[in-house]
Amino acid sequence: MRLLSLFNGVRNSSFWTLDTLTGGVKRKFLSEIEFVLSNPNSVDADNYKSKKLSNILQHAIKTTNYYKDFEDYNDIFDFTIIDKNTLRDNYDAFVSKSDYKQKRTVTTSGSTGTPLKIVQDALKIQRNQMDTLYFSSLAGYRMGIALYYFRFWEAFKQPKWSQKLMHNLIPVDVFSLSKKEDIVGLLHTIKTKHKRVSFLGYASAFDTLVEFLPDNFSTKGLSIQSAIAISESLNPLTKKKFTQNFSVELLSRYSNIENGIIAQQPLGNHDHYIINEASYFVEILKLNSDHSVSIDEVGRIVITDLFNYAMPLIRYDTGDLGAFSIQEGQKVFSTIYGRQIDVLTDTSGRLITHNLVLIVNKYLEIKQCQLIQKKEGKYQFKINIKGTFYREKEFVEEFKKYLGADADIAVVYVDEIPLLASGKMRMMVNEMLSSQYRIGNIYEKK
Repeated sequence: MRLLSLFNGVRNSSFWTLDTLTGGVKRKFLSEIEFVLSNPNSVDADNYKSKKLSNILQHAIKTTNYYKDFEDYNDIFDFTIIDKNTLRDNYDAFVSKSDYKQKRTVTTSGSTGTPLKIVQDALKIQRNQMDTLYFSSLAGYRMGIALYYFRFWEAFKQPKWSQKLMHNLIPVDVFSLSKKEDIVGLLHTIKTKHKRVSFLGYASAFDTLVEFLPDNFSTKGLSIQSAIAISESLNPLTKKKFTQNFSVELLSRYSNIENGIIAQQPLGNHDHYIINEASYFVEILKLNSDHSVSIDEVGRIVITDLFNYAMPLIRYDTGDLGAFSIQEGQKVFSTIYGRQIDVLTDTSGRLITHNLVLIVNKYLEIKQCQLIQKKEGKYQFKINIKGTFYREKEFVEEFKKYLGADADIAVVYVDEIPLLASGKMRMMVNEMLSSQYRIGNIYEKK
């Protein structure tokens, strides 16, 4: 254990030493984030945010075809609202003409079942890293300690071994935690190998963890420094049970693949979310117009990314809904509504609570996708695609790995998949079950 602690210290010092040798950008970003979010109403913080907003708007106008006609704008509200379909249909027009040699492409299916790819430059990647470090530290995380990341890893690119080593990251696929013995075995491994750990993962993974935790299981010797639920709603009962069993508060984080961390609950058993105004300009607009909502009124969450210069996203409709409130003079999220899914069963009757449709991230030619369970062992995919889907057989076989090798899977092609009244789309639908089995994925003040 002492050797592990020493190694964690080496990780921490190596990280910051490397940053210093390469210009100190990360430390500068972290200091900016800490200042703005610790002094949200100060003149200096307002000036910082205004400057960053002006810079990204000017850059977008000068270097992208989509925004070049906005040069006579008065303020950000003169810019049009965009969404995933706008980006898909005009992808090249959003990519900056500036030459960014160091960049990456991320893919997401989001809350509408629409696959999308986004380009991010090196500074955006570093900014996201510091946003993550800042908000994780608010939850109790310290750099270098083991981070168990519960995710549907089949739908995403696995982290490189160098990343896992540097950040002490242990990926855990959520589909490996389907039985009580899986949970017990994992916790025993953690107690044996680590003095301190942090947890990050889908809210449904924490649901499974507390559900299968034996009543007589001893958490003695298991020190969890922080626990953060992402991607789905955090059940208040799960939060309460996890906190009681592991003596650490489980927090909910609101983020997306295309932008990064947008908001997170603070420690102290609060329901609201601190908004990351250091890295984003955040609006909530009415459901039926592009006007701002009133405090406590639910509307569309719209984000302007202040740091992605490779592909500027200005007034981007995330596909999520939420409401603002005021806490101690600071504007926060009181409510956030995310994607809608039902619980399905595979051909053996095992419940599937995780969002399988994330696999569609691998099939960017698909515009929309919805998975429907018609009856036991019988499933249907509704797919909205332009042209012929040449990878249909590969697509079906990939889903059989999770639904069952004997699953009866039909593919139906449609021109559009209807949205709910809220503007969301149910990405997984179970026609066998009543609405009480629905995971509404609502980040909501209770």
